[in-house]
Amino acid sequence: MIRLTVVIPFLLALVIFSASNQDPLDMWLLTYSWKCSAGVLALSVAAVAFIMGAFCLWAAELVQRRRARRAEQRIKELEAQLAQVQAASTIVQQPVVPAPSVAVHSSSPVQDDRI
Repeated sequence: MIRLTVVIPFLLALVIFSASNQDPLDMWLLTYSWKCSAGVLALSVAAVAFIMGAFCLWAAELVQRRRARRAEQRIKELEAQLAQVQAASTIVQQPVVPAPSVAVHSSSPVQDDRI
């Protein structure tokens, strides 16, 4: 939503600039020259910048996707290892038999002689 508040006024200004500048101008680049209106040139530059920005975003997205794919693969490997360890631990563990309780009976109460 914040992006739209930045992009829409920029595009609106670009369209108004293109509509108000229709006079042909002599353009040149090194040895090449041509006639073009400033509005068409501005729209062309904006389109090229948009395509370059989309390409940069796409390249960054590919890196993130590759990282996510590797992380998901690593998670699957670790879950498989965990399942193997849990299966091995249930086989190795034997039921623990509780020790018989030994009751200590004394005929006289315990006295404390430290007083």
